[in-house]
Amino acid sequence: MAEILSFPGLKGSFAIGLTWQHEEAQPSQGVLRARALELGRNVRWGLVHQSAEGAIQTGFCEAIAGAKPAGLKPLAAVVAGQHRQPWRGLFHLQGSLYWYIAVRQGHAVIAGGDRVGTLEELAPIRERHRALGEWTEVEGTIRDLANMARAAKGVSPMRDVLTGPWKSTSYAVAAAIGVVALLVGGWYWYDQQQAAEREAQLMRQRAVAAAQLANEAARQRAIPWVEEAMPTAFLQACRRAWDRQVLAEAGWTLASWRCKPATSTALTIETTWKRDGGLAANAPGALSTDGNQATATANAPAAFLPSPRAVSATAAAQRSMWTYAQGNGVSLQLTSPPALLPADGNTPVDPWLAMTADIGFGAPPWLGVGEGLDDVAGLRLTEVSYEAAAQLWKGTGKLYAMRDGAVPPAGSQ
Repeated sequence: MAEILSFPGLKGSFAIGLTWQHEEAQPSQGVLRARALELGRNVRWGLVHQSAEGAIQTGFCEAIAGAKPAGLKPLAAVVAGQHRQPWRGLFHLQGSLYWYIAVRQGHAVIAGGDRVGTLEELAPIRERHRALGEWTEVEGTIRDLANMARAAKGVSPMRDVLTGPWKSTSYAVAAAIGVVALLVGGWYWYDQQQAAEREAQLMRQRAVAAAQLANEAARQRAIPWVEEAMPTAFLQACRRAWDRQVLAEAGWTLASWRCKPATSTALTIETTWKRDGGLAANAPGALSTDGNQATATANAPAAFLPSPRAVSATAAAQRSMWTYAQGNGVSLQLTSPPALLPADGNTPVDPWLAMTADIGFGAPPWLGVGEGLDDVAGLRLTEVSYEAAAQLWKGTGKLYAMRDGAVPPAGSQ
């Protein structure tokens, strides 16, 4: 769902949460209308954007109540060229709401790269995009977006592509030619144009299908756990971040702390703070609506090497995970292996699966209780957290394993 942002001192507003598509050439009014209809009956606002590198894109969203498209500019197009490509950004808007943008070749917004939601809602999208290759990671707040918006120029506002007039010079000329052609009986020309449009649409569909097959083939060859840090390496990086973490600041005390892997060279540290006599002006992060809590997100340096390829069969992986928990006296919740859905004949099935492990460490895991995690083949931690009120340390991870009868990846033995 698209949202609207307004910044003090800037004329007009900005739309976020659009659906973006790549175009080979400047689309006609008919093509824009067709694109909107394909996306859904409520989708009617759109625009055409061309980046400085020449990448042409169309962006669409549903009509937003109480707003007019002519007063809105797409924020993703506005800020796409302001960082070295490929880059992706996560910007805190308010409360638990964030805006995610992902930009690659030609400073074009990729599919799914303009989304609004909570960190939990955005996590699977960011995870899919992470597999596309290296990224320049950018994080910030709504203030950073305001500064970026002030520096941008040359982005067209949105319009109603179903009923609104097409105001570009190119379409005005094309419309005039079309009227003349009709007046002189140019039905043949019109028929040829329709045939060409149908052929172009067919070629686009074939290109999309080919890209999907290529992505599926690459996904089958990819082994996700190799690109994720080993548990001990991740815990040591989190320990260094924790050692630098202050527990109180200007009348605000740390309420919770979360350490997550972001890239091979960075961690994401998420903190929440509780007011303990301090003032809102000194809140270490974005202030809650009641003025008594604050949240902040920051990066911390890390250096993770590729992990081993070795994983176990499902039953052996579960046994190993429970052996660690029982041997170290920690609590463990381990999900059952996800059910294998009936094959539809089109979607390849991964030979591996991932179970979720929630571990109650009780104390900072790098003080000893985390030893032995590397012995559980296929275990990769995705978060270490601390809750100050309960004095609890927890860990969350993925336990990768091979499906029954599946062949382990080459080199894993």
